Order: sequence, then C-alpha cells, then structure tokens
Amino acid sequence: MTVLRIVLLISLLALTVSARQQSSVPPASCPVTVAPAIPFIPPPPYEAEASTKSFLIGTDKLWTAVRKLGVWYWAPRPPGHENEVQPLTVKIFWGSVDFDWKSEYPPQLKITGRRLDGDAPPLLTLRPTNAFPGSAAAMLSGVYVPAPGCWEITGEYKGEKLSFVVWVQPVQKD
Repeated sequence: MTVLRIVLLISLLALTVSARQQSSVPPASCPVTVAPAIPFIPPPPYEAEASTKSFLIGTDKLWTAVRKLGVWYWAPRPPGHENEVQPLTVKIFWGSVDFDWKSEYPPQLKITGRRLDGDAPPLLTLRPTNAFPGSAAAMLSGVYVPAPGCWEITGEYKGEKLSFVVWVQPVQKD
C-alpha cells in the first residue's frame, strides 16, 4: 500500500464520526469547499487513490485532503479546559514537494482558522509533525475548532497558502 493511500485512510478515519452520529448537510450560507472540476493529482512519488469520502486540493507546493461532505463534528470542552487542544476535532495531513522530513523538524507549516459566520475564539493547533517518513513523507497537524459554525482553515508552508471551508457541527447526543 502506498504512503499516500495510508495518509488518505488515516485522514478518513480521523474525519469519520461514529455510526451513531447523523450525517449533516451544511447550510447554504456556508460555502464549503467542493471537489475541483479537474482533480488534483500529487506528483510522484506521491500517489492518489480515488476515495468516496474525500478529495485532494492544492498544488505541488501544498495540498491536503478535504472531506466531500464538508462537515466536521465538534464537542465543547468542559469549563476550565477551553484552551486545550486535546481531544482534537480533526487531524489534517498536508503534502508538499518542498518538504524534506530528514532536514526539517518540526515542519514549518502554519495552520490558522477563522469563523466566517460569527465571532469565535482562535483555532487551536498542535505543533506540526512528520508523518510517514520516506520519499512520500507528509506533514501532520491536529486542530481543535473552538466553536461550531462555518470555518475557513488555512495552511501556509514556505510561502504557499491553501485554504478550504468546512461546516463544523456539534456532535449529536443520544
């Protein structure tokens, strides 16, 4: 199995919610990122495998996988723990032809986020790390979105920026 297949599988597992949660459709007011008309295919040695749950966006300089539904699930923090990153909302894998896992640790990847439909505290992130060392290495960062709503997430790496929009919905309670 190729490295990118593993990256996509882990990304999907990290983004997939339990079967008890209901699927959601983002409101029309949230312009969630949709798959491009011409699919992004990463350069060799990376490989892309078709997925029913996500698609790749970006350029050779910076790319990531985005969930097709455009929905992430969110749970609030208990009082006094609002500034803790763990547990994460999602893990995001990022790729770049300019990333060299042997000489760059931690990766110089910066993740930011802003709520588009209202005020919210800042996005919280873990320090980026290396994922899948080897010729098709990736960068990995965990994020916690502090409030539900419409969010634009931006990755910046070596002067390249890539943004996508997701709808962050509270977890359904039984």
